[in-house]
Amino acid sequence: MMQVLRGLCVGLLMVQLGCGHRVESGPPQVREIRIAEAVTPDLMFAKPGEEIRWTNARPASVRIGFLTTRLLDELGCEKGVKTLFGQVNDLITIPAGESISLCFGRVGELKYNVWFEPENPRGRISPTATVRIEAQG
Repeated sequence: MMQVLRGLCVGLLMVQLGCGHRVESGPPQVREIRIAEAVTPDLMFAKPGEEIRWTNARPASVRIGFLTTRLLDELGCEKGVKTLFGQVNDLITIPAGESISLCFGRVGELKYNVWFEPENPRGRISPTATVRIEAQG
């Protein structure tokens, strides 16, 4: 009887240790930036591989302009940001209710502005916002 009890305890301990070290893999985390009357949040932190999604919650189109483009050279995913020739565009119009997204492959900062009236370059513009990609750790 004692050996059976000992065997059960050892078995339970092995199951617990095994569960504690299990690595879950799934789709990358999505971090959303919402464009409405303002850009929220105006500072986003993420890790390489996570998806950053800009969603236009306004009733009209907006234009996003990337000021720093170094991070655009190494993307893990992209939606709505490439030109007809397959290059990443640094000035993108997002229609009302639509979104664009990027997954960055390395650490760094992406600074950008949003023009709330895309056809009017002197129209209302957001303060410069930042996506900061930090090392995993």
